[in-house]
Amino acid sequence: MQQPSLATSRPAERTTEVHAVHDGIGEFRRAGAWRVVLAAWLGVALGLTALPFYTLGIFAKPLAAEFGWSRSVIQSGFTFSMLGVMCSAWAAGWLIDRFGVRPVALASQAGLALGFLGLAAQTGSTTLWQANWFLFAVLGVATTPLAWSRGIASWFVQRRGLALGVALSGTGVTALVAPPLLNGVVAAHGWRMGYVAMALSILLVAMPAVWLLFREKPGAAARPGASPQGEGLTLAEALRTRHFWLLLLGFWAICLAVAGLIPNLVPLLTDGGMPVAEAVGYASLLGLNVMLGRLLAGWLLDRFWGPAVALALLMPPTVACVLLAYGQYPGLAVALIGLAGGAEFDLIAYLCLRYFGTRNYGQIYAWQWTGFSLASGIGPMAFGLVYDFKGSYHDALLASAMLLVIGPLLLLGLGRYPSAFKASH
Repeated sequence: MQQPSLATSRPAERTTEVHAVHDGIGEFRRAGAWRVVLAAWLGVALGLTALPFYTLGIFAKPLAAEFGWSRSVIQSGFTFSMLGVMCSAWAAGWLIDRFGVRPVALASQAGLALGFLGLAAQTGSTTLWQANWFLFAVLGVATTPLAWSRGIASWFVQRRGLALGVALSGTGVTALVAPPLLNGVVAAHGWRMGYVAMALSILLVAMPAVWLLFREKPGAAARPGASPQGEGLTLAEALRTRHFWLLLLGFWAICLAVAGLIPNLVPLLTDGGMPVAEAVGYASLLGLNVMLGRLLAGWLLDRFWGPAVALALLMPPTVACVLLAYGQYPGLAVALIGLAGGAEFDLIAYLCLRYFGTRNYGQIYAWQWTGFSLASGIGPMAFGLVYDFKGSYHDALLASAMLLVIGPLLLLGLGRYPSAFKASH
């Protein structure tokens, strides 16, 4: 049973570790494995967790200019998206456990593309705006790591953390590439064409990749009528552990802060007098660091105790919040926020696998994802409300700094990994 230390140091285990590293490298060389990672990478990049989250800042001022909406109304889309995830994640998890990832993910990608087309057709009704966000979250919930991490888990054991990091780094690519590309589309053709462009990217890139490349490992995919796959806890058993609730509360606090920061970054920087083009450049820097955070977290998780990795990567953005609150060193602040935004997805998926196994992973992760989505919905709107009432984001940034201390400290209470689930398929 692994101790909660930063490295395994017992000499008797060194030979076993050398073989494990060799076997882990071999996992990436299997024909089906790298294809699954590539398809999941594209699915994440063009999924519910990336496209809306990293692009709303580009649309915020054009929407406000056309419809007269306040910042809190625009950011309320995330709140209704959260409600949609809360209503549908459990069903998506059940479907994935029963029928496998691929068919559920493909249907969800089509639904998400339809939702973006709905955003392009807005009329100025705030009710329609919020209903659209709710609907596309319900339809697109299986384009999140809820689906992709289950597929990765069926192919990887020794290098599961790195494989998750590579696949989930797709969000970083979106954060890096999407803001400047969409800013160009919006500037040249208007914000409606920006949403149409995102719908087309799903239909023409993400869906063909998943259709052609994504397969769960033979014998690991769930089948209609089959018993739960793999080893581990049932959902009912997981709910009775402290691990479940510490993960839920810890990542809720972390995500509340990070989710409030990222979609408000462009308006936050431009409010301080920064030109839009420069602020968009910082948004791209954020994306680069999200990608680095994913890969770094994945590499570290294969070697060190997960809660310690969380503390190392998720607490430093406390400094970023203070820097932004006082208008200092935006480059450093954005880099730290990006690393945290990158690490959190890897950590949730990996820690769920290590503490609960794969038996009911879809359903257990769905409930964790519901808590994560709750914070994702509240955070941006809370930032918007603070701005509407105070005229700045100062108080929201200081509150976020406190949350980024509390959340990682809660995760330290998870304790040792249950060794029985380490090699579960």
